[in-house]
Amino acid sequence: MLSPDFSLRSTKMTQTIDGERALAWGAVEAGVGVVTGYPGSPGTNTFNAMAEMAKDHGHHAEWCINERIALDMAAGASQGGKRALVCLKSVGMNVALDTLMVLNMTGVHAGLVIVMGDDPGAWGSQNEQDTRTLGPLAELPMLEPATPGEGRDMIKWAFEYSESLQSIVILRLTRSYSVSTQALSDFRPAAQHPTREPDREPMSWISALRTTVGNHTELHEKIARATAQFSDLPFNSIDGDGQKGIIACGMVHTKLLDALDGADTSDISILKLSALYPLPQKLIADFLAKCSEVLVVEEVDPYIEDAIKAIGYDAGFTPPILGKRTGHLTSVGELFRWQIQNALDNYLPGFSPTTRYTEENWESEKPFRKNHCAGCPFTEILTALREEANALGQNPFISADPGCVVMAAPMLDTKLSMGSAIGVACGLSKTDIAERTIAICGDSAFYHGGINALVHARATGATPIVMVLDNGGSLTTGGQTTPDQGVQINGEAGPQVTIRDLALACGASRVREVQEQDTDDQMRSVFRDALRDPTLNLLIVRKPCREV
Repeated sequence: MLSPDFSLRSTKMTQTIDGERALAWGAVEAGVGVVTGYPGSPGTNTFNAMAEMAKDHGHHAEWCINERIALDMAAGASQGGKRALVCLKSVGMNVALDTLMVLNMTGVHAGLVIVMGDDPGAWGSQNEQDTRTLGPLAELPMLEPATPGEGRDMIKWAFEYSESLQSIVILRLTRSYSVSTQALSDFRPAAQHPTREPDREPMSWISALRTTVGNHTELHEKIARATAQFSDLPFNSIDGDGQKGIIACGMVHTKLLDALDGADTSDISILKLSALYPLPQKLIADFLAKCSEVLVVEEVDPYIEDAIKAIGYDAGFTPPILGKRTGHLTSVGELFRWQIQNALDNYLPGFSPTTRYTEENWESEKPFRKNHCAGCPFTEILTALREEANALGQNPFISADPGCVVMAAPMLDTKLSMGSAIGVACGLSKTDIAERTIAICGDSAFYHGGINALVHARATGATPIVMVLDNGGSLTTGGQTTPDQGVQINGEAGPQVTIRDLALACGASRVREVQEQDTDDQMRSVFRDALRDPTLNLLIVRKPCREV
């Protein structure tokens, strides 16, 4: 939780804050008016900080039931004249992509910034994707800060640049940036939120046949301007004038400096890239021109490595480019300081840093991986479900959504993405398997993507059992509430949209409920009834997390 000092109107006090809260400071200083998001780390703590500061600083903060709605809301806020911030993670960006790939072409009005958390190492995600490639796909500026202080300055710059270019700007962060800390001071919230008159220019926000090609042409022109401007971006820099070049971006640059500490750096030059897209082509070409060879230090995909080869070729500078393609660095997982030093051992003759990071002492760099919460009910729930099914001679296929149910992963047959469980169960039912299908989703996941799938199941005659595990919120991401609870983000009572009412409205033939106070025998009796019911029926199992 943020300390009370973080809610002050302004302060010159020095406080040590983490990378995500530094972004929140910068957003408040930029005068953001509307903040939306969906829980998922990295990225959740930026929103949490914004929510805690909302009352004092006058911006509106709202968790949405999925990332698509969060971006839709931000688009509306921008069109209406208020700066907007969206907080989501990599897999959440996938959900928002439908709107993103239209909004990139219509452009924005008031500044719109997306804070997107990538998760190298998949410490808290169902996949390991490198979302840097979204920059060139969507043709949207993408930046990555190296320190909390830079993140604070960068997000303020991003709002200004978004309005100047009339484009969304994406700020990418990773887990290691999220937990990094820095002493910052002189917090100066905007005296008032910058507002513009609502944009009602005819056809400017209409994406249709008569506008799309013209908008696409304008998007290309915007990126061409950004490409030229980003070579002078203050967050990019070149240090040293040696012939052995090293390129790193974001938090990996910070790790690189730690790995180099105390070593002889007289023969190296370091290009720090904060612009992930468009890449600063002139700056990169000038850097390549003075290097005899270059080592690219980055996480997951060889995104920078491949891009600078093309830039160098076009510019006529083709020093050997080393990195993932050459086996100097791994193409999976988070990049740790010991791995960087191993690459430097092979790249820099006589490399001798002050501190030797090793695979054996890397525990301090790894994130804390939470084990089962004490007394987590999900394992016992699925155990009971399997046992009752077996007693009836059934061996059902069980598909699940991400969330706390992963604690019982060995008892599942499939776990893919948010909202996928019901659709997967429907697909299984169309095959030659004789077994019943069961779809399991958490309460938050049901609102996120399960509702549409339930409607589809009803409309096509599929008859899976749908089990919604209601543990009282989005517990894997910090305990955010769901519409079933009727509690607003500020703790005040609000409209309640219940799982039961939605399930019946979407076509479930019957809704059965297991309450917190029910005994194991009572729960098993409900399971048996559902397993005997051949229709599309829904179970709500209310077992709140015992650690909340």
